[in-house]
Amino acid sequence: MSDLRPPVVLTFLLVTCQLFAQSVAENDGYQIVRQDEKITMYERWAPFPGTTTNSRQIKCVFHSNADLNKMLAHLYEGEKIKTWQENILEYVITLKNDSSWVAYSHYRIPWPLANQDYLLTYVQKKTENKIVLSFKHLEDEKLGALRKGVDRRPTIGTWELERVANGKTKITYTITSLPLNTPRFITDRIVHNSLMSTINKLIVVAEK
Repeated sequence: MSDLRPPVVLTFLLVTCQLFAQSVAENDGYQIVRQDEKITMYERWAPFPGTTTNSRQIKCVFHSNADLNKMLAHLYEGEKIKTWQENILEYVITLKNDSSWVAYSHYRIPWPLANQDYLLTYVQKKTENKIVLSFKHLEDEKLGALRKGVDRRPTIGTWELERVANGKTKITYTITSLPLNTPRFITDRIVHNSLMSTINKLIVVAEK
C-alpha cells in the first residue's frame, strides 16, 4: 500500500506560501516603517486616486483605553485637538449636520519644509461598535483661502474606531497625500517622527 502523505518539505512550502499570501492580502502592499510599544506604522507608495502620481500612503494601528465616543471627540473638537496635535497654529470647524463637517487646520512644519494647511470635509458613519470617519480634500475659498508660503496638498484618509475586548478601542488611521517636491531622505524622517509623536500624545490625552 503506497504512502499518500505529502513530503514534509512540500507540506512546509504549501503552508509557508499560504501564510505569505494571507500576509500580503492583509497588509495590501504596506510595509512596517516604524513601531513602538503602542503604535505600528505601515507605508506604501501608490498612485493618488484619480492620478498617476505615486503618493505616500500611511497606515497607523494602535489601541487606547479611551472609549469610542471619547476618542471621537478628540478627533474633531477644537479644544481637544489642540491638546495633542503638535505645532497646530489654527483650527476652525464648520458643521454641516450631525454626521459631516468641514475643518480647516494650519500647522508649523520643521525646516526645510514649508508650513502646511488642510481644508478637509469629514463624513462620519457610526454603528454600535464601530465609527468610521472619512476625510478628503476640499476646495472652497470661503472656508479656507490659500495662503502665501503655506503648502496645501490634496489629501484623503480615514479614522476607524472599533470597540474591542476589555473596553479598549482599536484605532486604524490612514492618510494619503500628493507628494512634496522634496527628497524622501528629508521628508521620511520628518513625517514618521512627527506622526509617531503626535499619535502617542493622542493616546495619552484621550485616556485622561
